[in-house]
Amino acid sequence: MPQQEIKEQLKALHEALKDSPDLDQESHELLLKIADDISGIEGTTDFSDLSDAVQEQVIRFEQEHPALSAILRQITDTLGRIGV
Repeated sequence: MPQQEIKEQLKALHEALKDSPDLDQESHELLLKIADDISGIEGTTDFSDLSDAVQEQVIRFEQEHPALSAILRQITDTLGRIGV
């Protein structure tokens, strides 16, 4: 169940990125890297930085990009439920 949630949340993140043309290139690339890292968590055992990176972006985008922040918060919650 959490794996399906992650896939749906990553899809929502990609859609939100498409709808955020005012997002600077560095932020856009960082979010895509985080999405790629999350997509590759199956079979991986080193998650130490992933959850922290997502949480950092939640805080960063809270004011300027609330839709992105909300999606990232959901991803953080789901990652926590699967032990990441």
